[in-house]
Amino acid sequence: MFGLFGTIRIAQVLESGGGQSRKKSCDRQRNTPVQMTVLSTADIARLFNVTETTVKRWADEGTLKCQKTPGGHRKFLIRNVVEFAERNNFEPVGILAFSETDALAPAIQMAVLSRDFGTLVDSFIHKALSPSKTDLASFLSYLYEHRIHLWEIHDLVLRPAMATIGERWANGELDVSHEHRASYETLDALARLQSQIMIKPALGNVALFACPGEELHEIGLRCASYLFESEGWTTHYLGARVPSEALVAAVCELKPVVVCLSVTRQIVNPETESQMLRLSSAARKQGALIVAGGSGAGSEPFGRPNVDRVVSSSRELLDLMSGVGHSTGPLGAGDSA
Repeated sequence: MFGLFGTIRIAQVLESGGGQSRKKSCDRQRNTPVQMTVLSTADIARLFNVTETTVKRWADEGTLKCQKTPGGHRKFLIRNVVEFAERNNFEPVGILAFSETDALAPAIQMAVLSRDFGTLVDSFIHKALSPSKTDLASFLSYLYEHRIHLWEIHDLVLRPAMATIGERWANGELDVSHEHRASYETLDALARLQSQIMIKPALGNVALFACPGEELHEIGLRCASYLFESEGWTTHYLGARVPSEALVAAVCELKPVVVCLSVTRQIVNPETESQMLRLSSAARKQGALIVAGGSGAGSEPFGRPNVDRVVSSSRELLDLMSGVGHSTGPLGAGDSA
């Protein structure tokens, strides 16, 4: 995790930029779009507080993967920069510039440096409700570029932000169009972010994701799917309102190690109980672990013995994946949570 940077360090990063070459980079960036999917040599120098010569050496040695334009300029994909930082245990000590047209830019930059997640939650809400189709995607990409991990984006920014939006809708401060738009903008932004993240080497493990029955809420399930994919799992996403017979068939065909369910509705009736019993039976035969998340998870019929794990965060999913990945097989229903 990042440490907290003091006022002096922040001033050095924001004002001096670490040298003449980086000041030119900062001036140039003020006229660029809010977010880029590739970074320049000057961007990398600013991010790690090194000279551009050092960045070029990293690239030429193959330590930091890059692509060269026809003119010979080095360009760096975000996923390769994150992989380089993870491998070498480098922490960003600088920040990339936001556009001057973004009124939230100074607050976001300071919040990223100090890891002020309260401010980042407020910024997420503002951008999720913005008429712009790219505001939220650019914001999430900016967080990831500065090594705010995927699970942190999910747990510490997205989840509290969407909960606040839901509360504001329930209180009549927002109408249903705002709530729906925020949800779909979030799904779109997550998909765009996923195209940029570092994917770990394939593990050979398979995970299946679905909203069973009439369940419609997908955001948490999407977060789970993207997190598993980033950790090197093969993921199969079935989406919302998956009939039980289709879910059972997918378990039998794909033979997942883990089946993740999104459950926000607490429905207790003989039909639902029968459907979950069939699903858990099919999963047991395949040796699969059933994991449920959402406000309805843990309650009948989405609790024990049909469900092996109830999780409430991406951080918990990471821990679960670690346990599955280091065992000879999936954790069974009888194992401790």
